[in-house]
Amino acid sequence: MFASHPINIINVIAGAVAITVSILILRKDVRATLNLLFFYSLCAWGISLVFNGLNFLYKHPTTGAGVIRDIVSGAGSIASFLIFATAFSMFKGEHYLKKWYVNFPLIILAFVNTIIGVIFDGVVYDSESGLNTGTGIKTTQDNAWVLIFLYLIPVVMIILANIYFAKTRKEVDDPIVKKRILFVILGFTLIVLGVLVFALNGVVDEIRPDSPWEIVFWIFATIFWIAGPILQLIGFNLGKISTKEEEEEEPTP
Repeated sequence: MFASHPINIINVIAGAVAITVSILILRKDVRATLNLLFFYSLCAWGISLVFNGLNFLYKHPTTGAGVIRDIVSGAGSIASFLIFATAFSMFKGEHYLKKWYVNFPLIILAFVNTIIGVIFDGVVYDSESGLNTGTGIKTTQDNAWVLIFLYLIPVVMIILANIYFAKTRKEVDDPIVKKRILFVILGFTLIVLGVLVFALNGVVDEIRPDSPWEIVFWIFATIFWIAGPILQLIGFNLGKISTKEEEEEEPTP
């Protein structure tokens, strides 16, 4: 897939946007646990996207090509569990996430899911057998069930995170906080949609290589991945925007 374009600049840009947003969110309060969780989750997601853009930098399935793919799979998996931890912490409270019987199972599940994705997902020659020299390299999985750990579980974790975000939003009374959480939900929803579209793109590529729909799916996935973090940054700044508007509307004595 896209073997003729060794570096996917748009994916690199999308990843850079996510990393930049994560840093901007962290700068608002570097000591707040919630801000740290947002930083780690978006940063891991951004790293996955950046290296996804470098997936086809190699023309042969060398060790370097395998390492790049491992970073894509591993960082993406870790990001999804961090996103869930962020939402869970917001709903239950930071102290609850620190309890060993809460964080230990989550860490183990994240570790197992990440290791399986890294081990059983890789790169081969872009040829029918995957063994002979082709036009470049392509990503592949040892078995179809690997896709459960590569795509399904991360998507489910982000969906569960959005459910917790929605529950938190329902319980708060502050309209500004409600709007902020709404933007967070919209941002992660777009990220999930991007993952699903990208996965669909892979299915189409397997059924009909070089299909014109491939570029369409890729464009939509990238748009979702860029827009998601930007929406979340807008949400984090809603309080400042509203305060400035209120100050402007306040009559001068």
